[in-house]
Amino acid sequence: MMELLAWLRSSVRRTGSRLVVCAVASVGLAVVVGVLGWAAADHRQDRLDDALDRQGQLTTAALAVYQAMADADTSSLNAVIVDPQRAVELRQRFRADVFAAAEALRVAATRSQDPDSLPTKQIRELTGMLPEYSRLAEAGWTNSDVRNPVGTSYLSAASSFVRIRILPLAGDLHARQTEALIQAQRDAGSPPWATFVVGAVLVVVLVLVQRFLTRRTRRRVNFGLAAATALTLVAVVSLGVVVQVVHGLCATGEREWDDLVAPLVKARNLAREADAAEARILIFPKVGDIGALGHTLDEIEHEIDAAGADPTATRRALDAVRSWREQDRRLLAQADPATQGAPPVFTEVAGMIAQVPQGQPSTYPQQLDAVLNDLIEAHSAAAGTAVRDARATLAHWDGAVLLLMVAAAAAAMLGMRPRMREYRQ
Repeated sequence: MMELLAWLRSSVRRTGSRLVVCAVASVGLAVVVGVLGWAAADHRQDRLDDALDRQGQLTTAALAVYQAMADADTSSLNAVIVDPQRAVELRQRFRADVFAAAEALRVAATRSQDPDSLPTKQIRELTGMLPEYSRLAEAGWTNSDVRNPVGTSYLSAASSFVRIRILPLAGDLHARQTEALIQAQRDAGSPPWATFVVGAVLVVVLVLVQRFLTRRTRRRVNFGLAAATALTLVAVVSLGVVVQVVHGLCATGEREWDDLVAPLVKARNLAREADAAEARILIFPKVGDIGALGHTLDEIEHEIDAAGADPTATRRALDAVRSWREQDRRLLAQADPATQGAPPVFTEVAGMIAQVPQGQPSTYPQQLDAVLNDLIEAHSAAAGTAVRDARATLAHWDGAVLLLMVAAAAAAMLGMRPRMREYRQ
């Protein structure tokens, strides 16, 4: 053992052996940097692919389920307080909404890869709830058509079923998928610290080896080591610049989701719930429902204003909310104990809720829904464009970094090889 240690010490003291160690260290570190850079770029490409091809579609599908079922709840209730012709249209819309929700869940099921994951279980649970909800609503209509009082009970059960079970589950699925989508973008824009650290170590090693050779051989520049140093700097710095650009694009997409889409989605969901709440107040009223409707309209206005979307579209949305509140003024006034005068009768409330105001293309809730849908689609598309641009920016950089570092390893070896031959002779 002592002899082996003595041999190693004597070998390290020889310049030739030191050159071999330097060459192995330089080439080995170059390979490590190349592998780490390739893995870092490849991982970020995978995260962007996941954000676009899976999480993005899951988020969209979950949002579509919530929207369709909230709209179905409104249609199912309004169908019993309008004239027969409009009732037929609303029932058809209800069935179309349920079908749209089922189709969105089918798309979500194909994108949810893990059969044991929570999103997959939620998708299966939602899919299983649709027939039961549809059955309750259809039974309510059938009995209401023949003036059977049990029809109201069926519709109340259907509305409670969708509000208490379906919508919260769809909302949770959407929230989870949105967070997963944002996390995928954050991962894609995170700095590849391991590549930076090992790359910096390699540059230091190459500089030290160059100084060592300068002292031993009196040659000021070893072109192979200089080329290896330059290639390493190009690979590491360019990867850092590209990842920083990706980070900026992903941050833009994240801002679209967090600051614009999220409040607009909340406003739209609240609007659909408020539209259905009006019908519930008329068909099966409960204490506090009118006050809750007024608070919901206030919250819708706050969320739209907080989003700070396109000023023209925001103004149209706010005008629709304020017109909606003004239309329901007599109804909302009943929540104030100091209100004087008789409350509006059934036919007046039904007219407020379901009839299209004179000179308007649709009801105020429908106008608001249309504006919010356009805004949500526009900003969702902008977020998707930012992620696609990030993916295009990062494309092929995994291979580029690996090739640069292979070239750096070859250059280092070519620069060291003549010197090692000199000291072997």
